[in-house]
Amino acid sequence: MEKQNKIKILLIDDDEMIRIYFRDIFWIHGRNDTYEILIASSIKEAEEILSNQDMKPDTIFLDTMIPIKNEDNKSSVQIERTLSFIKKIKEDKGLPKIKIIIYSNQKEKQIRDEVEKLGVDGFLIKGELMPKEIIEFIDKIHNGSNN
Repeated sequence: MEKQNKIKILLIDDDEMIRIYFRDIFWIHGRNDTYEILIASSIKEAEEILSNQDMKPDTIFLDTMIPIKNEDNKSSVQIERTLSFIKKIKEDKGLPKIKIIIYSNQKEKQIRDEVEKLGVDGFLIKGELMPKEIIEFIDKIHNGSNN
């Protein structure tokens, strides 16, 4: 039986409980054969993963609020860092097919509008979807793109 390539999903979130929860969703629903979950607790960690060709994800789930130790962590600064990170991915010719999903507690229309202008592929609010719905959302994105 030929081994199929797994779809790589990179979750970028500073909250350890969210990282554990997200990884467990795929295991609980028996989807470890389809998806490989990569985890980063910071944008810097995510950039290291993105620079490794063998680890390059197909999809990124990105929180809008990721503090950096010993730096300005006002919400506006954190959101600006997230917007800059999205722009960097979208402009990098080596990363053109990565889908970006915002996965955040931020419900403000202004933030949603700003990230949608950058061409993100989805905006999910943490806690509003059941784990099965998150899997269905990801399946839909990847089945639609593989046709």
